[in-house]
Amino acid sequence: MELIKQHVLNFLKTNKLMSVATFGSYPWIANVYYVFDDEMNLYFLSGEKTLHCQQISQNEKVAVAIVDSHQGFHDKQIGLQMWGIAKKVSDLEKLRYVLGMWKQALNEKDDNLSAEHIINNVIKSRVYRISPKRIKIFSKQLFSVPTGEEPVLEL
Repeated sequence: MELIKQHVLNFLKTNKLMSVATFGSYPWIANVYYVFDDEMNLYFLSGEKTLHCQQISQNEKVAVAIVDSHQGFHDKQIGLQMWGIAKKVSDLEKLRYVLGMWKQALNEKDDNLSAEHIINNVIKSRVYRISPKRIKIFSKQLFSVPTGEEPVLEL
């Protein structure tokens, strides 16, 4: 279990973009940049008026897919699929922590992107955390198993 978690964390480090699927009156999917913590929580910034954030406010269950978009069709493919719970982050200290990770990981230099500006509505973006409940890692390089039998982390 710990080895699979380490593979997941290593994969998360090598990518920056994820697809988040939501469901309100109908399904929707959006691509967003992410950062993550040691517990494999994923964090993204997005406007509250976007469809995926409006749907999260109605239904916090989401699905996520992350793949290495540089891999070719015939390469030994690697990626993650998961489902979890998405919630808006509003704690000032947690916002500071996440935005610090965000700026470092994505080389973001905008000084206006701050926890205080989010709290005071100076900027309209909000931080969301996805707490994973189930993660499936597929990697033909790491695991020689038939499709559909890839390792799964239940959290």
